[in-house]
Amino acid sequence: MLTISIPSGDIIRHFADLAKHFLASIAEDTSFGGEYKHLRMLSEKVNITKGFVVDIAAADGIDQSCTLGFFKDTNWNGLAVEMDPLKFSKLAFLYTNFPNAKLARGRVTPLNIAALLQGFEVPADFDILNLDIDSYDLDVLDAMIKSGFRPKIISMEINEKIPPPLYFNVNFTPTHVWQTDHFFGCSLTAAAAVMRPHGYILESLQYNNAVFVRADLAKGLFTDQDVAAAYDAGYRNKPDRAKLFPWNADMDCLLGYTPQQAITFVNDYYKKYAGKYTLRA
Repeated sequence: MLTISIPSGDIIRHFADLAKHFLASIAEDTSFGGEYKHLRMLSEKVNITKGFVVDIAAADGIDQSCTLGFFKDTNWNGLAVEMDPLKFSKLAFLYTNFPNAKLARGRVTPLNIAALLQGFEVPADFDILNLDIDSYDLDVLDAMIKSGFRPKIISMEINEKIPPPLYFNVNFTPTHVWQTDHFFGCSLTAAAAVMRPHGYILESLQYNNAVFVRADLAKGLFTDQDVAAAYDAGYRNKPDRAKLFPWNADMDCLLGYTPQQAITFVNDYYKKYAGKYTLRA
């Protein structure tokens, strides 16, 4: 007798979710605030029409992805890295359709970033990096560049709640994992302070993504933006800021504080993370 096993409700929902996931990938731009279109514009402006893209913390490959459009383009090769097993399963399900994409599941730290890129034969001067690990992103980026990798265009998530002139950075500790709260990343001031000595200019802030271009490519095309001006244009004065970032309401007071008031507030707000971050004006 032939017996047929009926899938459980969870399995049915899982496959339905994967189907929706695949259909969502058809969209031209699935990034949060149009970051993909901005990166595509920058790459074309510096005459990069094909190349290599790296996305660290690529999530499910679609939701708020700044790089999906590059992975779908057969002119591009790339590496997508994700730690979360469920997100990675969705990423792998979709990206098997992109023959030029390499995938890695694992946690990225300043200690393993160089070995990871070397292991996947990423070119030292690869074209586009997107970085969004919600923790010690700046330490990872600093270690990457010091190890000899110099991406041409970098989009990195910053902690948009921390305005200039505050230098804020979550310091690397091996046990740190983002707790889905406001404690993550670095301020725009900190990102620019670290990246400029490495030979990068601050091209713009796109909501919560700082965009840097390697200075040798930016010459004559882009100017190094003042941090405060970039922050105002890219986040503070955006007319849709409150709508897109409603969860930031409890920290919006920082936008009107003096630097010392802001430091006092942040230290109190992050008191359970004392000793795990750098903060100064």
